[in-house]
Amino acid sequence: MEPWEDELLLDDDFSDEEEDAEEQIEETGLEMDADGFADWEDASDAAPVDETLEEALAEERTLELESELEQDEHPRDYNAELEDEEEEAAPTSEKRLKREIRAEALKRLEEAARTESDFLTVVDEWNKLDRNRERRERDHENLRGDVPLEFQAVPDPKIAPLWMNLPRFRQLRQGNFLDIIFSCPYELHELTANRFLSKLFFTISDEQKEVLYYLFVKQYSTTRLAAIRGQSDRNIRKLRMTIQKKLQKRMYEHLSEKLEKNRGLTLREREFMEEYESLLQTMGKDAVIRRENKTKPRKKKAALDDAKDG
Repeated sequence: MEPWEDELLLDDDFSDEEEDAEEQIEETGLEMDADGFADWEDASDAAPVDETLEEALAEERTLELESELEQDEHPRDYNAELEDEEEEAAPTSEKRLKREIRAEALKRLEEAARTESDFLTVVDEWNKLDRNRERRERDHENLRGDVPLEFQAVPDPKIAPLWMNLPRFRQLRQGNFLDIIFSCPYELHELTANRFLSKLFFTISDEQKEVLYYLFVKQYSTTRLAAIRGQSDRNIRKLRMTIQKKLQKRMYEHLSEKLEKNRGLTLREREFMEEYESLLQTMGKDAVIRRENKTKPRKKKAALDDAKDG
């Protein structure tokens, strides 16, 4: 990126029209705060993180309790489906024959498939096997959501120190070194296995890598990052907008090329294409998906207290 482009991105000297527009945005944000709504421009920076995590954690515990109750009321004897020592030592067994017959039947079904309905039948059989596998797994483990492992951890544990339970140390003990080695703004392209995204992150400037890393990977607020970099909060938000616009445009072009070559897209990629195309029709070349604008408005504490009393 040329020096003049950096100055253009980071310049705080706006024209009179831009200054008026910025003042209107700030005034609108203050009015929304007075009415009890979150600031639309940077609502994600002041989101009630603890409340959201507590709700998610309570939901996980509820699912875990329901799973335990279901196992108590309807216990399943999985050992009955396994071969004992005598059956394993025998040349043939009834359970082994059943498994081999089912596997051979599915193999023949796959080889004989010719029409669309035949392939749908094969897919249904595999889905049935997947559902059975997932059911077995649910009886032994409960999948976690987005709640961090260190959330509500004991600040001063007596047996094991807190740092031994942190995700980084647990990754280190398991031998997962890559996320730790490349946890750096300038090695951002090494944190993804997607070849296109890796090349895309590699081509942006170091300054944009820093903003992208701290805002989206480390989840810093724009106010905190502005204090670290010695810039204004408005400056950081403007640079964030520029980065999002650039990356989303390149991603849209890449996915459009995949569609032209009749290559499939994932569900997440299709959702991005639909949302970005709808914004292109209304915003044109300035189209950008801004997740921070979609934070649900929060009620004031006084309003919540009145609702409880009522």
